[in-house]
Amino acid sequence: VDRDYTLVLDEWMSNPNAESNMNMSGMDHSNMGNGQMDMSSMGHDMSMYDIFTINGKSGSAVKPLKVKKGEKVRLRLVNAGYMSHKLHLHGHKFKIVAADGQPIKDPQPIKDELLNIAPGERYDIEFTANNPGEWLLECHGDMKGTDGMKVKIQYEGATNNTDKSNAKEDLPTVDMTNYGKHELGSFTLDQKYDVEYTMNLGTTMGKDGMVYTINGKTYPETAPIKVKKGDLVKVKLVNNSPTDLHPMHLHGHFFQVLSKNGKPITGSPLIKDTLNLKPGEEYVVAFRANNPGNWMFHCHDLHHASAGMITEVKYKDYKSDYKPNPNDTTNKPE
Repeated sequence: VDRDYTLVLDEWMSNPNAESNMNMSGMDHSNMGNGQMDMSSMGHDMSMYDIFTINGKSGSAVKPLKVKKGEKVRLRLVNAGYMSHKLHLHGHKFKIVAADGQPIKDPQPIKDELLNIAPGERYDIEFTANNPGEWLLECHGDMKGTDGMKVKIQYEGATNNTDKSNAKEDLPTVDMTNYGKHELGSFTLDQKYDVEYTMNLGTTMGKDGMVYTINGKTYPETAPIKVKKGDLVKVKLVNNSPTDLHPMHLHGHFFQVLSKNGKPITGSPLIKDTLNLKPGEEYVVAFRANNPGNWMFHCHDLHHASAGMITEVKYKDYKSDYKPNPNDTTNKPE
């Protein structure tokens, strides 16, 4: 490519002290009423995060992306925050060429569709600069900070006709399960697996506030996925939370997404390490246990992780040689 830009998405609080009004599991007790709680008010109050940024800047402070007519441009999009963001590239067709750093097979050009990026996810998109002027890559949504998450794309030497935001326009979202050319990947639904694990993701009230569970338990009580090196592992993930998104992230491995809501993937083999589950969704993924260690498998909304939604992939034949020195650390685990 001729230009290669990395754009890191994040959210911040203009009033960080608002956090101290919430308890550690992120529940606003003012919603409790008479000890009862409406399911829609469960969980962390995300409206506190009212400044959205690209590379640490917001709105007009975001440095424009310079391009020349005819150039091929790659944008590497990284969500380092707590929220999902839907991005729209104005004025150009684009291809999604990689998901979580893994290539997409024969991606087709798309236009005026939103790319949804969940916490922990990375997507690379490419477009040809064939429409001189000044355009936007912007976030769509109705949160207070949404308007700040946008960056100008400026053609060198072109008269700048400032592009207008259309963040309120209702555009379709790309479905990655049928995007790209279909072919079989390394794993299939009906092959034999050495380890199978079902991960039911839930939200419930704990004694100290909201907790986020895997199979009804919070870490460290969650049952680990026990493997040995070389095992083929199949995991079914089911989001039983009524309103919460759960972007589930596996450390140390990439998995292939095999099905969504019982239907096999019909696009490119989808290899990822982070998978965003909306309420009611069910995915089946598979991976080979080829990286001995003890690896977290957790929700990348870190409010959910710190309130319980963590398990581990544990290799039976692995022994860590790391010994922490209790007199020489300031680390405080959550």
